[in-house]
Amino acid sequence: MKNQKTDNETFIKILGSQSPFSNRDNACPSYLIESGDKKLILDCGSGSHRFFDMRELENVNIIISHLHKDHFNDLANYQYSSLIMHRQGFLKEGIDVYLPEFSSPISKLLKEEKDAYCNYHSIDENAKYEIGEFKIDFLKVDHAPGVDTFAIRIKIFDKTVIYSSDMSYSSKEKFVKFAQDADILICEASLLRGHGFPEICNHLTAFQAGNIAKEANVKKLILTHVWAFEDENNYLSEAKQVFDNVTVAKAEEIYLV
Repeated sequence: MKNQKTDNETFIKILGSQSPFSNRDNACPSYLIESGDKKLILDCGSGSHRFFDMRELENVNIIISHLHKDHFNDLANYQYSSLIMHRQGFLKEGIDVYLPEFSSPISKLLKEEKDAYCNYHSIDENAKYEIGEFKIDFLKVDHAPGVDTFAIRIKIFDKTVIYSSDMSYSSKEKFVKFAQDADILICEASLLRGHGFPEICNHLTAFQAGNIAKEANVKKLILTHVWAFEDENNYLSEAKQVFDNVTVAKAEEIYLV
């Protein structure tokens, strides 16, 4: 982890890592991965846009893992900013937005937004995209009934970054295969086993995230989607029961890939 980047480095910047709301120091889930001149933003949770420099919208690509508001609310800020920046001559090409393709009226409304300079693409479990050096594919995971939710794998040169999105431990076996040997796993850890949550529910505990990281043989685990009121040390200590190289994501932190 470091506080600033240098040229020609591939890095992850945390734009938000808590739920269900943002506050002065953090925001809902969002992660910027930058390599060369390409920028990939995974989710746009509430309040996260303030940790991204909107003057750098050129070559931005946004992937929304699922349509829960703590993961897509700030897409509206990018949409409207893209239109204004284009009109002012600062944005030559529309930003690319990748959304789950299903029957929710939310997806339709986002794609029909008039005050935007965006190109829209669909994601499903068979989708594969190449954006500059990013090679991207998806895994559908269990989360909430009626909400299509996708984990995301990004290969960048010889490195692999995995984002779990929100998911239930019922998806563990296929997700472990999907994340096998990854360099970095950004994994939700909304819950703590110590609070008595059932093994199978809509989210993971920090212990489950640690166990997934261990079984998938990943190099580094970054815990995210943490409860805004909880002490982060509780997440760390629970995950470290099974996996050592772990940290809790905080807004504005930068990780080299």
